Amino acid sequence: MRDGEVGERGGKETREPVRLLDPASLVERLREEKSYADHGRSVLVLAHEPSLKLALTAIAAGRRTGQRKVAGASTLQVLEGEVRFRAGEERYELSAGGTLVLRGGVSYDAEAISDAAFLHTLVQPVEQGSGGVQPVHPAEPAEGRADLGLPGADRATGR
Repeated sequence: MRDGEVGERGGKETREPVRLLDPASLVERLREEKSYADHGRSVLVLAHEPSLKLALTAIAAGRRTGQRKVAGASTLQVLEGEVRFRAGEERYELSAGGTLVLRGGVSYDAEAISDAAFLHTLVQPVEQGSGGVQPVHPAEPAEGRADLGLPGADRATGR
């Protein structure tokens, strides 16, 4: 297998410190799976690390994921098509590029408005005393900034 080539489970087959993923080709592969033909959806775990998990979902128009709930914070980013998400009591319709940021413990489900694909990035809770996230630069806080005031940043919060 060449560097950067995607293995059967989505990531490089070796445990390299950096993996290259090609979501577009992986979505096509998911649509060829039996689960997609039978149920209109298919999921592939692209990465599963101690503090991070990436799951790619391909879902046919009109199909639902069913309710999900994860312990840690997560994001749902639509890669193609349109998806209606219900997070808590709110509903959001997102198209390619749209992203929801969920706090831990928030339940969600998804319904494809058109054939779609989305990436669910889960931050796994880190055990106490395991060191957690370290700043990249001594003057940079490990948690980053949440107050950037970017245009459209409040749209995903439902405000």
